[in-house]
Amino acid sequence: MKETLDIKEEIKKRLKQEPLILDGAMGTMLLRYNLPSGACPEEWNLSNPEIIKDIHQQYLRAGAEVILTNTFGANRIKLNNFQLGDSVEKINISAVKLAKEAIQQVLASEKNKRFFVAASLGPTGKLLEPYGELKKEEVYDNYQEQISILDQAKVDLLILETFFDLEEIKLALQAAKENSDLMVIASMTFTQNIKTIYGISPERAVKELEAEGADGVGANCGAGPEVLYSVLKEMKKFSNSFLLVEPNAGMPEVIAGKINYPANPETMAFYSQKFKQLGVNLIGGCCGTTPLHIKAISDKIKNKRIF
Repeated sequence: MKETLDIKEEIKKRLKQEPLILDGAMGTMLLRYNLPSGACPEEWNLSNPEIIKDIHQQYLRAGAEVILTNTFGANRIKLNNFQLGDSVEKINISAVKLAKEAIQQVLASEKNKRFFVAASLGPTGKLLEPYGELKKEEVYDNYQEQISILDQAKVDLLILETFFDLEEIKLALQAAKENSDLMVIASMTFTQNIKTIYGISPERAVKELEAEGADGVGANCGAGPEVLYSVLKEMKKFSNSFLLVEPNAGMPEVIAGKINYPANPETMAFYSQKFKQLGVNLIGGCCGTTPLHIKAISDKIKNKRIF
């Protein structure tokens, strides 16, 4: 427990000094490695571990200081869609192991750096009652299981991300606070009207999530950096905690049958500077972002290069 608290305080100290750079999209990179349509990305922790490790290393060498484990959909409810529910422990433990191995290999050539492993936890993909059949107790138990595994595997912090439903993320947050001493960042997905698809405003998200004990709040996915800048401006007005942002590389377009994200690395870097000036503490990317985007963001924020 002391080790966990020490890491938590170390991260908070770093965040108060300057923003930490998160990595980019795991799914986007897996598609480049020919992840089949409809396949379970988290299963690749078991069947293609070297690819997962290589993706982590690419982001680390691009300047990411915090890498997210390939566990976004590695909760039992989500894994049951692929008949992998009983592999929840094996998949999550493998994900943390691969992230740590990637860091150790990069540290062999960059000994003076400090990296952190954040566990990525996403929504179940099912509707909670009364709109759906999923009971709140099931949701809590679902996240309690995954978080307990990740805590025992010794991740450095938890990032709840891409949630639309405020009640679902609050249950995940409750499970995190009651079953670990880890730092927890709670991030929701907002559309171009600056609300979630459930009509939740940034103000309400911030106030309710911080009241539930979130160490940080934020926004990711759903839109490009321009829209999320507006979301974070609103969040900043009401937040008393750390702020996270992970925009998509613009809104996806289908060109010649392929998904294209229009925001190039320079555009993402431009907005990363604006996020830094706004006071955002954790800056990375979601769908469409690659190591090239993260390198541009890192260079901009760490003042290595000016576009």
